[in-house]
Parts: sequence; C-alpha cells; structure tokens
Amino acid sequence: MTDSDFHPGERIEALESAIDELREAIARSRRLMTAGGAAAVAGPLLLVALILGLVAFTPALTLVALALLIGGIVLMGSSKSSTEQLERALALAQTQRDAAIDSLGLVADERPPIDAPGRVLTWRSRTERP
Repeated sequence: MTDSDFHPGERIEALESAIDELREAIARSRRLMTAGGAAAVAGPLLLVALILGLVAFTPALTLVALALLIGGIVLMGSSKSSTEQLERALALAQTQRDAAIDSLGLVADERPPIDAPGRVLTWRSRTERP
C-alpha cells in the first residue's frame, strides 16, 4: 500500500504514529550518547587513578580503563550520528504530516454552535458554505 492509497485521515494517523516512534528513538539515542560520554570520562579517570597509585595497578584494570575510553567515544559518536539521522527523519515526518493536514483544506469557522452560548472555534472544509 502506497502513501496515495491512504485516506488523508489514515495518513495523518500513520504519520503521527511514526512521529511518536521517532521521538522515542531520539530519546533512547540521547541516553546512549550520555552513557557513552560517561564511559569516555570514566576510562581516563581510572587510568589517572592507576597512574597515581590511588587504585592497585593490574593489567585487567588497565584494559578496563582503555575499553571504557574507546568504547565510550565510539558509543557517543555513533549515537550522535544516529540522533542526527533520527532528527532529520522526524522533521521530514512532521513536514509530511503538516502537508497532509493542509491538503484537507480546513479553515477556521468561528460560528457558534446553535446550542452553545458564546463563540466556539470549530473547523469546516473550505468548500463548505458559512
């Protein structure tokens, strides 16, 4: 089924769902970027602690510190790249949703409903007569 096979309302719903999923993915990616940054800081701190003798030197701890440093940098960089891609996809989906809403041809109708006092903002089609 292509995008043109959707009724405009269904297309808007599908785009809203995709936008929500993209926002969740961006949040996950940002959390991974933060974790990568923390690991990239923890690795050098552990190396400094090993060099200063604050922590007993062992080859295993040295490898852990180096792994934290390298892994943190890699995780932070890849998450940043993923976040940027997801943000571009989100902007595109929002633009498509806005275009789909605009294609419905809705305009503001400030006529109050018959049974309600005061002015209430409702929507009507551009082809509908006031």
